[in-house]
Amino acid sequence: MEARIGDQFTSLEEYIHLSTLLSTETNWDNLTEMIVTSAQQLTNAEGGIIYLLDDLKRILIARLFQSSRVNIPLVEFSHVPLYRDNQWNMGNAIAYCAFTGNVINIADIHKYTGFDFEEFYRTDRSYQFKVQSLMIVSLRDHEALTIGVLLLFNYIDSADGQVKTFPERLNRVAKAFASHAAVAMDNALLIQRNKRLIDILNNTNQELETENKQLRNKIQSRYDFSRIIGHASSMQRVFDLMGKVLESDATVLIRGETGTGKELIANAIHYNSRRQSHEFVAQNCAAVPENLLESELFGYCKGAFTGANSDKRGLIELADKGTLFLDEIGDMPLGLQAKLLRVLQEREVRPLGGSASIKVNVRVIAATHGDLTKKIQQGEFREDLYYRLSVFPIELPALRQRKEDLPQLLQYFLELFCKNHGKKISSYSPIALDLLLQYEYPGNIRELRNVVERAVLLCDNDANTGGNILAEHLPPAVTGIVPESSNLQKMELPDLKGELKLIVDTFEATVIRKILQECRGNQSKAARRLGIGRRTMLSKMNRYQIKH
Repeated sequence: MEARIGDQFTSLEEYIHLSTLLSTETNWDNLTEMIVTSAQQLTNAEGGIIYLLDDLKRILIARLFQSSRVNIPLVEFSHVPLYRDNQWNMGNAIAYCAFTGNVINIADIHKYTGFDFEEFYRTDRSYQFKVQSLMIVSLRDHEALTIGVLLLFNYIDSADGQVKTFPERLNRVAKAFASHAAVAMDNALLIQRNKRLIDILNNTNQELETENKQLRNKIQSRYDFSRIIGHASSMQRVFDLMGKVLESDATVLIRGETGTGKELIANAIHYNSRRQSHEFVAQNCAAVPENLLESELFGYCKGAFTGANSDKRGLIELADKGTLFLDEIGDMPLGLQAKLLRVLQEREVRPLGGSASIKVNVRVIAATHGDLTKKIQQGEFREDLYYRLSVFPIELPALRQRKEDLPQLLQYFLELFCKNHGKKISSYSPIALDLLLQYEYPGNIRELRNVVERAVLLCDNDANTGGNILAEHLPPAVTGIVPESSNLQKMELPDLKGELKLIVDTFEATVIRKILQECRGNQSKAARRLGIGRRTMLSKMNRYQIKH
């Protein structure tokens, strides 16, 4: 007698319940097990296998076996190739189902000759059981692409000899269930991939955050007050003023000659303030034309002018919650001064071509080498903007006003440029050091930096130099060496008679007197022009009894 399973058809409520469970399960292993269990429950099957496509989509691999009677390791199931000799493997029922999407429902595989079931026969013999009926359904996702195959089976009941088959009317149910299962598997895979991507993104963000923190700490360390060379009393007053303004949002105006380090001080204020975790944005107001400066500072909207093909945020907006440093503020055009004043008063910025203003919380630090009060008198600078900017003025001393810092600055730049250029130079020769210490440096720190870098590049640090910077490595402005067109060549020489040493001494004394006269008795300046140190100069003056 043939026993028909599934006559008591599973209720619609149960089908919906099982489909809902599948759609809410995101763990891959749990999901595949649930699919086989639910399919068995819907069809009253005694066992099931899920085959899934490999990454190249050419082979179906058994991923889960489940049976109420026997436990068979997955390695016992051969991979199912989709192609044989570059042709569809239509002789295999599992591959056939994957290609066609048709449900295969076979009552007795031992009597069916349309497909090769040798693997089932072999497994039957190995584990002493006998598969009777099969139902094979393709797992197709929402794009109707096959991602795997679900195989359900029943055994021959040796006790009563009944043949257990799957009713044909279950085909539609099984196919619908397989579609739900495939979509659930697709979603679970998508969730897993997204989770991996999110984990990668989080790890990357964490690494970037760590790198940014390290970089910011490095920057903060660089601009720490204790690392800025300035032991002179004039610089100590600057540090005292900086310390008083750090924790406020007051606008700062830094005044000082060109090259005194105004941007360095602005950086130090920012990176030691409560705004240190936000941007420090710098702009030299004298470096770009007025129309470009306006778009750089305020930004613009798409279509604001020819070439504005997209929106661009201005530097003021980019500096939100941080600091905006405006160098050479005295060179800002009058039209932009009015707009900057509005930013300071209203704390908002309107991009070019924009109809709405954007609120900003930005601290402004301005710097100038000129006298803004004179510019106000000449009508070149707005008086109201000046008072907005100079809430907290800081005056930087020129390098000639802090000569006691020169030895440490010279050593710092020597080590810096030796490292940058791969040189091994230990120090300065006594004459070179004396010349460097006596020079006035009209270009201040910037000029000092350039002088030392040039000397490092010129110095060969070989046996001839002793590994030291020599006077010959310094520029004429520092050494004071007289050019060929100098009046020295035109001066009348004394009548030279007698021994060579006397002749040389007489000539040297004459040259020293002549140079001292041209330098109006300034011994330091005369020494520089002669390319000797001041102490050497004094020694020679004493030797030749020269008084000035």
